[in-house]
Amino acid sequence: MRHAAILAAALCLSAPASTMAQIQYGERLLMGAPAGWSTVPIQRGEKMVITRLFPPGEGETQWTQAITVQMYPNSDQSARAFIESIIAYSRDNCEAVGPGPVSETQNNGYPSATVTVTCTKGRASGMGSFALIQVIRGREGLYAVQRQWRGPAFGRDQNPAFPPDMLKEWGEFARTVSLCDTRNRQHPCP
Repeated sequence: MRHAAILAAALCLSAPASTMAQIQYGERLLMGAPAGWSTVPIQRGEKMVITRLFPPGEGETQWTQAITVQMYPNSDQSARAFIESIIAYSRDNCEAVGPGPVSETQNNGYPSATVTVTCTKGRASGMGSFALIQVIRGREGLYAVQRQWRGPAFGRDQNPAFPPDMLKEWGEFARTVSLCDTRNRQHPCP
């Protein structure tokens, strides 16, 4: 069973939605974190907070799926510009990269952008990868959620060898990602 997760300024990931009242008021990144996934803080500073989630039995050094949550307080970068930087990074670090079309929309009244990126073989890892990146431009910062798969490298004319139901599961997950503000009725929290 999925549970609601809230990314607050203090990065209170995996907190049940019912605890939102106990968390400091303000802008909140919401997402339905997969049950049983572990949370690993990666980096925390004034300019960014990065946390990764892994399925049971996987971790920072050995993983096939991960969710990377990034928060950039006080960033003035647009959601589209952040997506473009991810695509550029992928082109520099993959033998062949295939970004999907960038979709720009509103997420609970905030500007957002989404893209998928396929990498046939990472230059450093030697592995193939597929990622769904969602970015929301909040009032207080920029929020990015990347759902990633990696596995055996594959050719340009081949599909990644991810599990058959993965894309359906990722689509359901993507619909849970949202930004809200407890102080602003234009961006209501559940």
